[in-house]
Amino acid sequence: MASVDAKKVIRHLHADKYGVHRCATFGDYRDRIKDIATLLGYQLIEEDA
Repeated sequence: MASVDAKKVIRHLHADKYGVHRCATFGDYRDRIKDIATLLGYQLIEEDA
């Protein structure tokens, strides 16, 4: 089971500006994904942080 604080997520939702692109993972991969995103030069937004 997963849970999320919807109020934190919705504040980053601006579909009219740049669309909606999300990635969900199962397991404890947050730190690995953050490292890969940084190495690739992506801007990472943690919506539930």
